[in-house]
Amino acid sequence: MTTLSKGANIPITVPAVRAVLSWSAGPGVPDVDASALLLTSTGQVRSDGDFVFYNQP
Repeated sequence: MTTLSKGANIPITVPAVRAVLSWSAGPGVPDVDASALLLTSTGQVRSDGDFVFYNQP
């Protein structure tokens, strides 16, 4: 398993991937708003379809 910190990125070289996000709520702990950008090898997003929001399959 790979762990990423805030703002981190990693190249994906497989045809499918599953990401699991977990956190513990509590005093002083911010809410989580996760998203992913799918980039081409040149670092570009092809279209709005390459922006994945939290809890979107």
